[in-house]
Amino acid sequence: MEIKFSGSRWRQIEKAYRRDSDSQVIAPAATLAHMAWTLGISSDRLAETGRADATEILRELERSKAPAAEPAPEAAPLAALEEWQQKVILNVLDERPRSAKEKALLLRTLAAQIEAESAGQGDPDKPPMQTVQNIPGRSAS
Repeated sequence: MEIKFSGSRWRQIEKAYRRDSDSQVIAPAATLAHMAWTLGISSDRLAETGRADATEILRELERSKAPAAEPAPEAAPLAALEEWQQKVILNVLDERPRSAKEKALLLRTLAAQIEAESAGQGDPDKPPMQTVQNIPGRSAS
């Protein structure tokens, strides 16, 4: 849930006072939680203010918007190649202009081929890495 409000509303909440009506301003719980989130204030710190309603919303924001944990790195098949082989692959990538998406696709395809060959699933009648020519963005030589 995203909350949008103007800068003047933000200032009213900060000052706890609304000048045009001479009235006290108390931020709604969701608004206060989003303000705290924007400022990087933790839910523990917000809890010190006594606003349990806003604290619970901020805790939920922290849980839902926390960056996802990165999967544990597995053995990188391209890292298993010798240095000269890695250089050949990088040179092929730089042979002609490619988008980052094309380069990523090429590397994923090569990695899949290396994994298949190392697991003995490659075609025994084909020499290793023969299918590189069929990778999108790679012209046959």
